[in-house]
Amino acid sequence: MEHLVLVFPDQAITDEQHIAFGKNFGELEIHVSVAHRSSRNVEIYRVSNVDEAGNIIPPKDTAWQYINLSWLWHTDSSFRAVPSKGSILHGLEVTNAGGNTLFANMYAAYDDLGDAMKKRIEGMWVIHDHDHILSLSSELSKKEDKGKYDALPPVRHPLVQVHPVTRRRCLLLSPHTMVNVEGMVPAEGRALLDSLIEHAIGDKYVYRHAWAKDDVIMWDNRCTMHSVEPFDNAHVRRVMHRVTLVGEARPLPA
Repeated sequence: MEHLVLVFPDQAITDEQHIAFGKNFGELEIHVSVAHRSSRNVEIYRVSNVDEAGNIIPPKDTAWQYINLSWLWHTDSSFRAVPSKGSILHGLEVTNAGGNTLFANMYAAYDDLGDAMKKRIEGMWVIHDHDHILSLSSELSKKEDKGKYDALPPVRHPLVQVHPVTRRRCLLLSPHTMVNVEGMVPAEGRALLDSLIEHAIGDKYVYRHAWAKDDVIMWDNRCTMHSVEPFDNAHVRRVMHRVTLVGEARPLPA
């Protein structure tokens, strides 16, 4: 609750140990994307451009195109009615030729907004939809077969939420699932969201993590968002395993 993002270096853990650690903090999600679930442990979400046989996934494949979307800023499971409360990511094969993970502090981004903007956005609701993620990939959006995903209807979340533990206000932004602000003309809603995103990813709010093998990072999804810096994932291997903590309640509007 104090630091938002925790880094545990040099943790050569198995997937089973990873899962056991995660269960100390609650129930674990099964990710909506079937192709990226581990075949041995469904609680493990494989954030990887390498398949389970050890081969780099060809760029033409749907699985490769889907994982590229992690390069966009997002909050894990923002497409669920009850989003994830936290995530725990293990770096098995890492690269520092890009591939760093960026975390943005949504408390600080909210605190620094002007009073007029805080007043304007309090009480606003945003529509989030998993299908919106697929539309953001130029390759994936053109395919008839976009992959297999658990069916999830669009959901609405407050634009400003109150953290259920710290009781602090923060922005709830997840650019890859946010469709529009409820009740606003789409162009105006999009412009508002884009301006808030641009503000929230300013350098002063962002921690950049350069990975070392067997780093484990744990973070609070309720007051951060994150992205991956692009790298040559047609040729450079990057294998990360994640467990995701089931949220305990719908986001609390400010």
